[in-house]
Amino acid sequence: MTRRALSVVLTAAGIVLIGVAALHYARGARAQREGSEILRERFATGYTPIAMANSDRDELPRGSVLSVAAGYPFGQPIARIRIPSARMDWVVFGGTDDATLEKGPGHVPGTALPGQEGAPENCVITAHRDSHFRNLGWLRKGHTIELETAAGTKAYRVVSREIVTPKAVRVLDATPAARLTLITCYPFTYIGPAPQRLVVVAEPIGGRRQVSGASAKASGE
Repeated sequence: MTRRALSVVLTAAGIVLIGVAALHYARGARAQREGSEILRERFATGYTPIAMANSDRDELPRGSVLSVAAGYPFGQPIARIRIPSARMDWVVFGGTDDATLEKGPGHVPGTALPGQEGAPENCVITAHRDSHFRNLGWLRKGHTIELETAAGTKAYRVVSREIVTPKAVRVLDATPAARLTLITCYPFTYIGPAPQRLVVVAEPIGGRRQVSGASAKASGE
């Protein structure tokens, strides 16, 4: 193959890769817009519909080590996460399969659902390091996180961050007290599948602030 022909082939391959990446981000942006609209409607009524469970999922981190209740909302928008210090504001979807993580951060099935009260107490959310959680590494102790559901908005404060291997499934374990655990692949600049995971742990600050339309109506606002 001549140098010119090789240059044409490499240029074409580069264009295809750019197109695939652009399509990936475009689908994610559309899913965020649609998910945001769905959550606005659900928050207004205080009702969160549940879809039928689909156990045929490939989850990262592996949620298969946990028991998943029937009717889990795979692929559906279930919450909104806001982290001002990391410039993050995303709709969270149920599940951690590839299709769901393309939409946005995914809740790990079998861990506490966002807005849930009572056991299990550890709510685990994960996302890709090159998209929705690309700024997760900015978080430090003391930074705040907000998790909004139909029940209201709950604030958390970061208490720790840790680098672990993918085999450290202990980060998914239920905890005695309420906890929010955020996970993404690490290092952020690694080429190819990253060998480690960044785990950020946050604990609740005070109570829950009611923000849903249903709450506003009940209070006469």
